[in-house]
Amino acid sequence: MSYESYLLPLDSMVGLMEQAGLVVTARLEQEPGGRVKRPHACLLARKPERA
Repeated sequence: MSYESYLLPLDSMVGLMEQAGLVVTARLEQEPGGRVKRPHACLLARKPERA
């Protein structure tokens, strides 16, 4: 498993993943609050199933 972090707008990142042929299966967004200074999100994506 690998993990990467980017400071990009969420919709831009989703668009890049879809352009690369990935299917976004889940997105978790968190608004700023407490120790979190800016909004952030986690995306889960997979390769599409073969026909």
